[in-house]
Amino acid sequence: MHSCQRKTSATFLALLILLSPMLVSASHTTRSTTVWSGTVSLPEGYHVASNEVLVIQAGSTVLIGDSERIVVDGRLSIEGTTSSQVLFQSISGDHEGLQFNSSSKGKNSVLDNLTITDSVYGITIFGSDPQINNLTVINADRVSVDMFDGASPLIRDLVIEGGGQDIHGATLSWRYGIGLSFGSGSAPIVQNAKIDGLVTRGVNVWANGGGLLDGLVVSNISGATLAAAAGIWVEDSIPLFSGTIVQRSDNGVIVRHQSPGFVTRPTFIGLEVEDSQNRGILVERYDHTNFSNLETNAIFEGLVLRGTGGPGAITPGLGIGAAFDVNTSGARVTDALIEDNALVGFRAYTTDSSTALRNITLRNNGPTSPATSHDGAGILFRSTSWTSKGPATVYDIVVENSSGAGVHMAKGGVIGGNWTVQNNGDTGVAFVEFHPRVENLFSQGNSRHGVSVIDSSNVELSYLSTTGNGLGSSEPEDGAGIFFRESNYVMSGGKNVSCIDCSSTADQHGIVIRDSVDIQLLSTSISDALTSPALDIDNSGSLFQGSVLIEDMAINSNSSGTYSAFLNNVDAEIRALDLSGNSGGLFWSGRAGPSILENSVIWESAQHCLDISGHPEFIAADVSLYCENNSPTIDESVANFTSSTLTQSPGSTESFILNSSSHLRWISSGQLADPGNIELDNIVDLMWVLDVHTINQNLLNIPFAIVNVSFDSYEDEINRTQPYEGYSDFGPFVGKRWTPLQGWSQSNSAYVGCDYDGAHNDTLPISIDQDQRVYCRLELTNQPPFIEWSSPEEAGLFSSGSEVIFDASTSWDLDFDDLSFSWSSSIDGDLIASCGPDLEGNFSNFIANDGDEICLSDGLHQITLEICDSEGHCVNETREIELVNLPPVLYVGTTPSISSWGTLFLGETAEVIISLSGTYDPEGGDLWCWLESSYESGPDIDPDNPHCPEEIVRSFTDYPDDEFTVSVVAYDGVNPPVLWTFDVELYNEIPEANLEITRNGPTSADWVRLDGSNTTDPEGDDIRFEFHSNLDGLLYQGATPEDPLEWVGTLSKGTHSITMMASDIRSEHGGQWNLAQIEVDVLNSPPRAQITHPSPGITIDSSEILTLDSTGSGDWDLACSELENNGSGLLCNPSSDTSKDLVSVLWLSDLLEEPLGGGWELETRLPSGEHTLTLSIDDGSGIVTDEVSIIVEKAAPSLVLDSPIPGIEVYSNLPVLFDFRNSIDYDGDEFTVSVTSDLMGEILVNKSTEFWYNDYLVAGNHNLTFILTDDDGMQRTHSQSLVVLETGPVAVISGLQNGQYLPPGEPAIMSAEESFDYDGDIVLYEWTIDGSLVSDSSSVELSLPPGPTMVQLLVQDSRGATSTVSINLTIGYSVPTLHDLTASVLKVEENKPTDVTTTVRMEDPDSTSDTVRGQLTAGGISQPMYFYDDGTSGDLVAGDNIWTSQFTWVVSGGSWVRVDVWAVDGEFVSTSQSLTIPIEESTGGLSSWIVEVGIPILILSMAAFAAGGIVFQRRKMMEIAKDMEVIESWSSFDPRELDEEFDADED
Repeated sequence: MHSCQRKTSATFLALLILLSPMLVSASHTTRSTTVWSGTVSLPEGYHVASNEVLVIQAGSTVLIGDSERIVVDGRLSIEGTTSSQVLFQSISGDHEGLQFNSSSKGKNSVLDNLTITDSVYGITIFGSDPQINNLTVINADRVSVDMFDGASPLIRDLVIEGGGQDIHGATLSWRYGIGLSFGSGSAPIVQNAKIDGLVTRGVNVWANGGGLLDGLVVSNISGATLAAAAGIWVEDSIPLFSGTIVQRSDNGVIVRHQSPGFVTRPTFIGLEVEDSQNRGILVERYDHTNFSNLETNAIFEGLVLRGTGGPGAITPGLGIGAAFDVNTSGARVTDALIEDNALVGFRAYTTDSSTALRNITLRNNGPTSPATSHDGAGILFRSTSWTSKGPATVYDIVVENSSGAGVHMAKGGVIGGNWTVQNNGDTGVAFVEFHPRVENLFSQGNSRHGVSVIDSSNVELSYLSTTGNGLGSSEPEDGAGIFFRESNYVMSGGKNVSCIDCSSTADQHGIVIRDSVDIQLLSTSISDALTSPALDIDNSGSLFQGSVLIEDMAINSNSSGTYSAFLNNVDAEIRALDLSGNSGGLFWSGRAGPSILENSVIWESAQHCLDISGHPEFIAADVSLYCENNSPTIDESVANFTSSTLTQSPGSTESFILNSSSHLRWISSGQLADPGNIELDNIVDLMWVLDVHTINQNLLNIPFAIVNVSFDSYEDEINRTQPYEGYSDFGPFVGKRWTPLQGWSQSNSAYVGCDYDGAHNDTLPISIDQDQRVYCRLELTNQPPFIEWSSPEEAGLFSSGSEVIFDASTSWDLDFDDLSFSWSSSIDGDLIASCGPDLEGNFSNFIANDGDEICLSDGLHQITLEICDSEGHCVNETREIELVNLPPVLYVGTTPSISSWGTLFLGETAEVIISLSGTYDPEGGDLWCWLESSYESGPDIDPDNPHCPEEIVRSFTDYPDDEFTVSVVAYDGVNPPVLWTFDVELYNEIPEANLEITRNGPTSADWVRLDGSNTTDPEGDDIRFEFHSNLDGLLYQGATPEDPLEWVGTLSKGTHSITMMASDIRSEHGGQWNLAQIEVDVLNSPPRAQITHPSPGITIDSSEILTLDSTGSGDWDLACSELENNGSGLLCNPSSDTSKDLVSVLWLSDLLEEPLGGGWELETRLPSGEHTLTLSIDDGSGIVTDEVSIIVEKAAPSLVLDSPIPGIEVYSNLPVLFDFRNSIDYDGDEFTVSVTSDLMGEILVNKSTEFWYNDYLVAGNHNLTFILTDDDGMQRTHSQSLVVLETGPVAVISGLQNGQYLPPGEPAIMSAEESFDYDGDIVLYEWTIDGSLVSDSSSVELSLPPGPTMVQLLVQDSRGATSTVSINLTIGYSVPTLHDLTASVLKVEENKPTDVTTTVRMEDPDSTSDTVRGQLTAGGISQPMYFYDDGTSGDLVAGDNIWTSQFTWVVSGGSWVRVDVWAVDGEFVSTSQSLTIPIEESTGGLSSWIVEVGIPILILSMAAFAAGGIVFQRRKMMEIAKDMEVIESWSSFDPRELDEEFDADED
């Protein structure tokens, strides 16, 4: 019997036939990759989910609805090209562009060649990091590229054209018309950008923005009315700009520090700002009233700033303030050119050391007709404070052709040097109420002064040079080389104004000073001033007393003026003045105080030489006056000239001309002609000095003699005691006096008398007409000696028994008598006698207590020295000294140090080191030093064994209480002990974290071991610990002894700061940790692409469903838990909760334009042809691919059998349904179906697929054959069996995979619990290895030897049916390692037999090592060592991995014995362990041991280790290669990656 039912219509069938070649099905429910091409319309926007990859192919146009946007949480790849851009446009209205959310960070979005138009926003990035190449944004209303929340994109070749014009005047928010904007911690990298034609900002950086921006060109940013329009705006941020150009914007660059708590310090390297309308650059603090704590808010290196407010600006003539303006802020500018600006070049207002200029050129700055000098300055400083941090600094500047002053600085201070200021429209450099410290300043060709200092104090100018300044100015106040006015005046009184090494050359006026005091001109010169006087000082208007100091000044004047130097109403000190040249002359009127002129040369001018007036005291010394034609004049002055000369032409009749009320004292000076006079109240005195020596008949100077000097006239009698030297100067005294009425007087005479010890003598009358020496000789009787006692000094204090030097050897006698010296002590009597008979000479000097002889006792001594000459005249002197036993001097240092309040905080088990290195006994005697605590008594000192170590090391583990005192004691056996006491507080210490990191590779797929096992607690407490990663969080935590102090795992890609936190388990230490940190760089693990099906070269037909399988592919940065079936068969991270990469998977055919689909496994049909199939995997860091080529032929009909289902059990009393209605011929041919059975023969013959059929089948195993035949005669045969019998069991091994590799020592854990029987009657499990039964349990744990092993499982049911399965495993080999090599002795004696036990611990995970050997080397001789772990030959415990060698050593030669130990594992040898033990009584030194033994051993050892290492490496590689051959023979596992690693190791 057959029954049938008709299928759906032929129309549907035809449609199915047409579409079927392209039908695909995925093995996963979610597609991870979407591909767009052509035109895509998104009226409601689009969301790229976090697990999705969107690919937009070149030439695509994406239309976005009004106010909609594309939001990216996954990965976006835009694949535009230069010739085929991707376009984002609006369906209607304005779309809102593209938005990256923070969840897309690290997913490697790449945008190439994208153009965005018709948008409100172009691209908005929240905390993400896409890579953007060749982006063009046209006319975005608000922001073209906008960044928030730590965004960090890489942007290359950005073009922004226009923006904001469409809503200008219609929006109430200032935030529109902005090109590139980033803040809130965002830090983009931008390379090459052109930003033009926006309303508000080209670049807008705010709120902790950062990043690197290179190659920006910003132009035409203008028109904003709600905010300042600027090419670049930086606020509270720290970006770095390089190679930047800003052109024709309202403001070029504005840097503003807005908010406390943020740092504002952008850096601009290679910035050009041109043709700005208002300001070129502005750096400011928003709060202009906060003058404190100014910071450097911007750094400029390599700046060009030009054209501000000039004709190239959008609207010329609207410049504000300065081209570069700093306001209540600071800027550092280096290597800058500021030129052609129609306003001040650089202006700083309210700044300090936060502003620094270096290597700046400023030229052609300022408006054409500035209202004031500073309005057209090249540099203008105002209120630049000299704070504790210092003032602003300005070095290496050139300022030229400013319309006003070159440099104008007021109210503040500056430090600088190397200034060149020239050809400016006003003063070159002007300081007003200012404190500059400037060196190497050159000022030339400026319209007014070269340098002017006005109302300033504390001015420090050095190496200043001016030339050609103020040409044509008639008044000194309008055109001097150097000009001072009101220095140290009302606003700035108090500190000096100095100019050191300053010069004025060919200025209209040289140095001009007005109403200034405390000015110092040091090492200055004035040459060729065009108008005299070259030096012009007038203090007639000053309200203050003060002086001018001039030292080392040269004036060379060739002008025809009256004076070269003119000082009016000036008190001054002038030294080393040289007036020379064709014109000279000095006029000097005094003020109130004394004035000084020393060491100077004055040449006359055509009309004048030296004219002084109004000096109450004029002191001149060493002055040379060259007044050939013009006599010097004195008016209303008292002038003293000492050691001076006046040179006049022959025949001159008058020397000085005294006008009125003047008194000239010509002291010890050259000849002087008759003076002239105007009034009668003038006096001229010629005065000289007498050098008086009082001597005796032996021509020796007599100390303390009385000298009397009397005169004929003018001078009062003098009585004076000579000094100890016996001579001194007297005078000057008037020799002659000139008055207008009497002319010159007669020469005055002096009479010198002297007295000493009753003797008196008078000299002959001395005519006072020159400086002369006078000897007053006294015939004295024999005089007692003079004591000169140098040592010991009065009240000297000496330690007991110390040396005391007695010295009066310079004592002397006026009569050349022999002298004898006696010394006595009030305690010891005659010291000469008591200090030993060996003293020689006259005992004028000796040493008491010299050597072992003590002749000067302890006590307070009155020491009397008596000196007698040979005539019996004696003198004496007594001094008091004291010798006393001084207590020890105690110097104490501690480690750790003691707190400032005197407490030592020490761990309970820690040691304190007490340093006594500076402690000593003043007498050099014995000392006892010790340490004692308050809870213990001091030691009983041994009087016969003094001991004071330089260092005492002590712990206090026996303390009864946590707080006590400790005293450091020093005792000399005589004085009371000297103590220094401090408090001690003990505390329980937490352990120091000891972290070691090992890893087997640099990528995220490689394991990392964090080892803290070396961490110990000082008190032995259990250790509480945590391992953290700043990227992956808490890795592991625990407490000993339950938890091991290590973690082994993998880390995500990135730079990790690994922290181990260690503490103990004590409650009081909760929250207290010691940390150890190590930084680890983990590289991205590249994805793996591997096509496991189809096999290369296979041939299929178009009807076959082709499975595309990528088993073995994947990326370690994927979390297995996020993949289907927990990532079974794929490369992924099983221990990660979240994926660190977003991985795109695409299958492609070279014959099809569209991708076949995405997913790790894909089923599809292909049209006929030769296909190259490509698996493409992209993790954002690079694409990896794998390819296979297959052939697809035309197909016979394809059977789609809905019933019977393969493997179904059919009983004989039930009909079998044959339903093949869905079968199809993919070539569109008509076909029939026939069915046969090997038990029944034909069942159906040439049946149509329009119906289904059923029939009864006999019981048994039927092998059914389905034959499909089309009109072309092509057939397809399908065989299928129906199982009627009961089923037997199925054996399954779980826990390990076939071909799996196990590390050495790791047990093989397997389970048969996944085996099954449809009848559920499995009764037997048998595990066998190589035919030997090893277990009959359902699970097994085996320790297997290294090498390949096959494990077989057999299961049997109750009817005796069995099933077997086997897996092949490879057990790894391990190389033993040795640790803890120790010997039972710390030293051995040469040639003496010594029993030595040597132990070493061996670790060998595969437990195959059975041999440990060693070598004992001494004196160049080696002998073998044998180690045992069998409980014999000295080994204590068998099998504990502690290997022991025990035998008698006899060593000779050298200073050290060396032990080298290694383990042998088959063909492998471990790295050796070594130790050295000193040999006593070695006859050679270290150097001989090194030459004779050490170097040969070292060379042999290095050679042996190198050879052993090479052999070991080769053997290991051979073993790995063998293992891989076995693995390849077991399974279809592709070992190519391991092959590559092996090859790399071979290389």
